[in-house]
Amino acid sequence: MDVIVNAWYRGSPWLRLLLPLSWLFRHLAARRRDAYQNGEKPVYRAPVPVIVVGNITVGGAGKTPVVAWLVSFLREQGYRPG
Repeated sequence: MDVIVNAWYRGSPWLRLLLPLSWLFRHLAARRRDAYQNGEKPVYRAPVPVIVVGNITVGGAGKTPVVAWLVSFLREQGYRPG
């Protein structure tokens, strides 16, 4: 995994080989988003509040410590996070 993270941040030329896959993913993600927005796919409504911790980066952004803190904080407030 470190090889990929390091390559990402250095901008290694071999990552350009993945460009066609990114185009395919972008196309499929847009189609899926449109299907939800047009009512062609059913929208799932969770019966409990949902918190999403994420960002657009590869490794080392601090998501895991944030989630650990958030779980601890919510437990102190009387919640039971999953």
